[in-house]
Amino acid sequence: MKKDIFISYKNDGEGRNFAARLCSDLSNLGYSVYYNPNEQHAGSFPERLREAVKSCNDFLLIVTQPCLNQLMANEPVDWVREEILAALEYKKNIIPLLMPGVSMPKNKKDMPEALNFLPDKDSISMSESYNRSPMDFLLSWLLSKGEEKDAKKDIYNSNLDKNIDIDFKTSLEKANNGDYKSVYELANLYYYGLVGNSVGCQRNYHEAYNLYKMLSKCDNDYSDVSSSMIAEMYYNGVVPRESQSYKKALDYHKRAKNRSGFSSREYAYLKSRGCGCDFNYEEIEQSYLEAIEQGDNMAILGLAKIYTDYGQFNKAADLYKRTSHILPDAEFRLGLLYRSGVLENPPKPDFFRAAFYFQHAIESGRCSSDVYYELGRLYYLPTGDFPKDFHAAEKYFLLAAEKGNKEAYYKLGLIYEYGQTERNINKAIKYHSLAVENGSSFAAYHLAMLYSEPEVKNYQKAFKYAEIAAQKGVMEGEYLYGMYLYYGRGCDSNEDLAYNYFTKAFEHGMFPAKLMIDKIKGRNYN
Repeated sequence: MKKDIFISYKNDGEGRNFAARLCSDLSNLGYSVYYNPNEQHAGSFPERLREAVKSCNDFLLIVTQPCLNQLMANEPVDWVREEILAALEYKKNIIPLLMPGVSMPKNKKDMPEALNFLPDKDSISMSESYNRSPMDFLLSWLLSKGEEKDAKKDIYNSNLDKNIDIDFKTSLEKANNGDYKSVYELANLYYYGLVGNSVGCQRNYHEAYNLYKMLSKCDNDYSDVSSSMIAEMYYNGVVPRESQSYKKALDYHKRAKNRSGFSSREYAYLKSRGCGCDFNYEEIEQSYLEAIEQGDNMAILGLAKIYTDYGQFNKAADLYKRTSHILPDAEFRLGLLYRSGVLENPPKPDFFRAAFYFQHAIESGRCSSDVYYELGRLYYLPTGDFPKDFHAAEKYFLLAAEKGNKEAYYKLGLIYEYGQTERNINKAIKYHSLAVENGSSFAAYHLAMLYSEPEVKNYQKAFKYAEIAAQKGVMEGEYLYGMYLYYGRGCDSNEDLAYNYFTKAFEHGMFPAKLMIDKIKGRNYN
């Protein structure tokens, strides 16, 4: 029988006792656990253990000192080693649990070549009484959840009146007959990973892009908002067969900004960073003012940051007062002088000098996590001739994250979600989860998207994080939460509540929500 969690341990006193205790506690919490206390760990490695590892989600490795010594000795017969290698082969979520007093070797060359990845794995140090902090920490790392809590894990459509697969076929038929609205709806289903069946859904960027591109070239009601979606795809680097491009993202947002609150805000943001364009203060201010006129609260915060960065503190204070009750990040701290460019008139950022001083601060050993984060951000969102380097950005975001920088958690989540250095869903979930724990509403939206991916499919979690994002006013989250409520994905279908959130999303500038508002009105009033 398939188990969600596999516990690997050396059959010595400490390892066996801890494994039994851990299995009991996890089972009481509703987790499905593979643990066999009668294994002798002698002779040839059995195929049944390999299959058990293959079928699990999470692989918990109990590392006692004798276990670590045995792994380092690379003995001919070592079942723990074979279990680890099987977990690596099948790309399982490997979590080492270090027993009291045990630490991984500092030099990974001390490990056999096949296992030299282990010292680099994030591990949890377990105390003698692990029921509180370490145990809670472990639970937050698991992909699996207790059976009762995951009762709706595989529910992707509980709306008895409306089936998403039938919706898809209907939209496809209408789209093939030239109905622009259906083409746009179909593109949204592909982009948000809402096309599929109970096996699991996956975003199809290729199909989404082709449909958005076709609409953007036509004179129709959906051309501008399709350009908005194309801009987002270029920004995240997921346009098929094309490189990530801030310039193209800016160009497409410019086409859409008069019809899309989202594009209006993103256009202003890219202009403010000088990404894909020359830095022009007057144009930046005007772009944000246009976005604010469309009701985008995040644009208010963006303009307030611009005013703060460039010394117009009274204007910034007025904007912060307007948003302090809905945007907890209203008091956003000042950037460093060279990064902001306020040492020149008119303002002009000097990222090269900023990078020099950030690096100097790091080398002094007296810097905070913010310095690592800001240096990473220079490489992630460069201006002018400063080089874009996602690998350098990843390096400094990781250093910032080690020091608890919550902004770095979110950026790392994006890097691993969109494969800007490597595509790694487990890492993306890990860092987006840390960002959510530290108050990031946008990371909650990304977690909702990730948990619809086949590798980690859990619609109950997707619904949970979409709800978090929606309740914090993220318009993308409001739209996705509405879709989950409407189709009953990971929850019981609630069409009335879905309608309310589609309305909020549309009022905040999320044009795709209009389709769903019209769909529900049509079903109820035609």
